[in-house]
Amino acid sequence: MNPLLQITGSLRPLALTLTFLMATAALPIPDSLGDRSPGDDVPRKSSSNPDLELAKRLHTMAYDLKKQMCQTQNMCDNSNEALAENNLNLPNITERDGCLTAGFNEETCLIRIVGGLQEFDTYLQYMEKEMKDNKFQFLQLGTAQLAHNLKLSIKEADAVPTPNPTASKNLLSELLSLKAWSKNVGLRLILWHYTRFMEGTIRVVRYLQTRSPVA
Repeated sequence: MNPLLQITGSLRPLALTLTFLMATAALPIPDSLGDRSPGDDVPRKSSSNPDLELAKRLHTMAYDLKKQMCQTQNMCDNSNEALAENNLNLPNITERDGCLTAGFNEETCLIRIVGGLQEFDTYLQYMEKEMKDNKFQFLQLGTAQLAHNLKLSIKEADAVPTPNPTASKNLLSELLSLKAWSKNVGLRLILWHYTRFMEGTIRVVRYLQTRSPVA
């Protein structure tokens, strides 16, 4: 079961979060969502869209943390076979979510993206506790803020799954109980899925910007 998670923690440190995120360099976003994702043909120009810039910074931070984990724990992209054996059910974007060019549906896609960003909250809490690195707190706060911002663009905001505090607490307890190899694989898998999810989010936000009358 993929539980609906609760966004926790105060957003008061957001100014510090955004300052930290803006200090990181944006990385090229690889095409990992299959053929013809929205935004693939949109020129990569500097954007004044704060949601797009925040999503790009979050991706950059997660990518750097993933690379750091590869170096310190020898858990790199070539270990995807091992990652696939892990039973964590992390958020992802699929064709049925309406986020690909073929059959793109803005409302359905945004609902999935916002819901997925919310689901990552407990996983990011877990990583902060295990890795004892404040960067994961920044990642958590920035992700919560991005979810909040994108939810404002959804016409039927009530359609976004309601976070479940009990499911979130139970999931966090289960994650904290992982030992040794399972824990290392779980940490690596979370970042691997998060960066892929953010790549899809970036494309969608960029694509929606081109459809905006003020773009």
